[in-house]
Parts: sequence; C-alpha cells; structure tokens
Amino acid sequence: MSQVPDHILQRLRTCTSFPTPPAVAMQVLQLAQDPEIDLGKVAEAVSVDPAIAAKVMRIANSAMYARRRQSTNLRQALIVLGLNATLTLALSFTLVSALKKNSTKGFDFNAYWRRTVLASAWGKLLASETGRRDAEEIFLAALLQDLGMLVIDKIWPEVYEGIAPFKIEHSRICQHEQNCIGTDHRSIGAALLRIWNMPESLVRAVQHSHDPSAAGVDGEEKPFVRAVAMSGELSDVWLGSHNEVALRRVGQQAHRYLGIQPNRLGELFDAVREQLPVAEELFQMELFDAAQLQDITDAAQETLIVRNLYQINANEEAQQEKHALEKEHRKLKTETIRDVLTNAYNRRHFENRLGAEFKACADSGYSWPLSLIFIDLDKFKDVNDSHGHQAGDAILKAVADLLVETLRDSDVVARYGGDEFVLLLPGVDTDKANIVAQRICAAVRTRKATIGADRQVGITLSLGVATCDAEHRFENAQALLAAADSALYQSKRSGRDRFTLYDKTEAA
Repeated sequence: MSQVPDHILQRLRTCTSFPTPPAVAMQVLQLAQDPEIDLGKVAEAVSVDPAIAAKVMRIANSAMYARRRQSTNLRQALIVLGLNATLTLALSFTLVSALKKNSTKGFDFNAYWRRTVLASAWGKLLASETGRRDAEEIFLAALLQDLGMLVIDKIWPEVYEGIAPFKIEHSRICQHEQNCIGTDHRSIGAALLRIWNMPESLVRAVQHSHDPSAAGVDGEEKPFVRAVAMSGELSDVWLGSHNEVALRRVGQQAHRYLGIQPNRLGELFDAVREQLPVAEELFQMELFDAAQLQDITDAAQETLIVRNLYQINANEEAQQEKHALEKEHRKLKTETIRDVLTNAYNRRHFENRLGAEFKACADSGYSWPLSLIFIDLDKFKDVNDSHGHQAGDAILKAVADLLVETLRDSDVVARYGGDEFVLLLPGVDTDKANIVAQRICAAVRTRKATIGADRQVGITLSLGVATCDAEHRFENAQALLAAADSALYQSKRSGRDRFTLYDKTEAA
C-alpha cells in the first residue's frame, strides 16, 4: 500500500487552497466520538447551521427514510433518522458543500460526483443487504473514498491533465498518480482524514478502497472495508464497461467477499436505480439519465440473473437450508423480546428500554423528555366471562395492532401483563403525550374486535400519562412508571374511557 511522503504530509497540513470541514462538521464529529452523546446535544449542534438543519429535515421526510407521519421539527427528524444517520448526514452535507465550492476547471467534477454519489448509494445498500448496523458509516466512507483525487487536483492539477481519470480503470489512475507524485489518492485521502481527526474506521476504508479482499485489514474490520471497496467496484462497472465479462467479475467478487449471490446482485442493481434519484435530491445534483439507468440495470439483470440459472439451481438446496436456519434464528431471537399472543414487546424488553431511555433523559439534564403511558382495557374481565378467553385474546391483539399503527417506529409498545399495555415515547414532552393519548382514546372507540364468525365487540381504554422532563423530574425509571400507573388509576376512578395526566400535587 502506498505511503504518503513526509513532504506531502506537510503540504496537506499547510495547504490553504483545500478546505477543512466547517466548524459545525467538526463539532458533529466530536459528538459522534462521545459515548455519552444524546439526541438533545445533536439537535443543538445541527440547529446552529440552518442549511444543514433543513437538509436533515428534508432527508428525514424523503423516500429514503419516510415513516407513517411527517417530521415537523428537528427533534422528530432526529428520532426518525437515528443518531448515527443524523451525524453521518450532517457531516457529509458539510463536507460535500465545502468540496463542491472548490472545483477547478480542468477536473471533470461532474464525473467525480457521479461516481461518488453512485458509490455512496451502493455502499448503503450493500450494508443493509449484508445485515450490518453501520450502514450510515459505510455511506460516508463510500462518499469520501476518492477524496484524495480532489486534493491532488487542488495541489498538483497537472497530474490529471490529458488522462481523463474517470474514463480509465481506477487501478491505472493510482499507478499514474504514483508515477507523478510518489503516492496515490487513496493514501492522500486517508492522510487528510487522519489530519481532520476522522474515525480510524473511515480512514482505513479509504486507504483500502481499491481492495475488495481487504488484505492486511484485521478480521473484524474486513466486512466494513469490503463493503466500501465493493461500492467503488460496482460503480466503476456501472459507469464504465458494464458488459458481460465485467458484470460476471463483479458478481463473483460480491459473492466471494460479501456473500451476495449473483442473482441477488442483479436485483440490487434495480434497487440502486430506484434510489439514485433520492441520492441526487439529497446532494442537489442531477447526474444520471433515467433511460441510461434502465439500460444498465437490464444488462446487469440479464447477466447476473438469467445467465446464472444453473448456479442458482446448483446452490438452491444449500440456500434453502441456510434460509431455514436464519429464519429459525430470527424466530428464536424475536421470541425473547416479543409477547407471543399480541406480538407487542414483552415486559422484560420494555423494562430494559425504559432503563436506557430514562438514563438518556437524565444525562441530558432532562432537556430530552421521556413520556410513558400506562394502558388498561376497560371491563376486560366482563368480556372474558361473557364471551370466553378466545374473545379476550382477539381484543388484546386488536388493541396491540392499533397501538403499533398509531405510534412511531421509535416508540415502544409492550404488553405489561394481563390486559395492561405500556408505551414508551422518547423525546415526547407533556403536550405531545397528551395529543398521543387523546388520539389513542379516539381511535380505539372506532375499533371493534371480531369474535367468531360475525360477532363484534367494542373496546375502550383507560390511560395514565407521565412525562419526565425539566419541569417534571423523577428519581428513577420505576418512579416514572409508578406515576403513569397512578394516573391510570385516576382514569379508572373517574369513569374509564379516558386518559389522565399525572400531577404530583394531586397524587400527594
């Protein structure tokens, strides 16, 4: 692997023609490296730059991340995206903005961004396909893997004069760079990221971005590096010679290094085609022609799917066995956190999440609120006595389904025991918890559980709501739970079919 000579490192540290990340990007990066980080701090950092905040809101509501309800403020957007995605997107926005403003006339900047945007889309998709939980980090690494080319163009613009670097193989570009300046863009990009104090995983991925085998990389770090390197390989095949030989070669690499079968890779070409407009919107660029994208995916699917039928059939039995084992593993894993009857989370999982979310609330100085709703089915014993336990089970399932449909993906819906449910709402203050409780009460009144062939039974709920925030603090998670339970008891005493907000003065 090429090393960066000392005189080039010194040039990188002192060069004023190449931008450093804006201050907000570095603040975001520092937050990312803090193990005690919370979304409240992230929101404060991102909101400093209105342009970044607007882009985070836009992508949270885009087809890439959209949920059942639109995010109307920054904190909701952060919940939708999650911590890692927010940090990665904020950092990539600021870096991309800085780099876009400093292009030179001789460098084919559109070609550079075409490969970069395509690679980032492939990186995120490969990470998801292989079950990795760091898709956003791979997205950023793939986005910045050719950062060194921009550095070379800024400091040594003569290197790329007359060679059209995006029309030749990347390996040949590296050799040309080595001949001209004694190192290549992979090593320069990695060195610059290290100067910027970027995470070592990102530095390592850029350094090895041309080696899908990840030779020389520690075993546990290989999958990350391989996903980034394969994002570049797939982008080159897409943009360059997407003939049968090139497609078969990249299909073999994806299978060997990522475990993705060629027929599945053919399907992923179509998935990337659908995601590219979202990526273009994300970076506000128009880089690809729709008709051309369709031609490429058609060629990929013909080669990787139709012409691999023999291999598919040969491996079908092994794949079926693998999928059966994976399905059984997922089932066993699900059973440890789910209630068997309702498929809501079970009490043990709820208590674990309650402890973690309460700690996040307390660690933020109670600036990041946490709401909890305790729910009891009204006159459930009468239903069991009148219609039997099967009817009771049907009602419990109907209520669980309604709660899941009503809440966000980031909320926790759990069966606490018997006919009791609990809801955990991170980042939700008292006013919003009030709205959620009101919406649940209204929705359940219109829901009927079907019993037997044609009999339907109406449902009502009693709710108790408690919020932990700067104005309403609780000593621990159990105290918050007890407060919601106390408010629930007040709802039942007041006639049921309603919700009550916990009030310490009334409880006392």
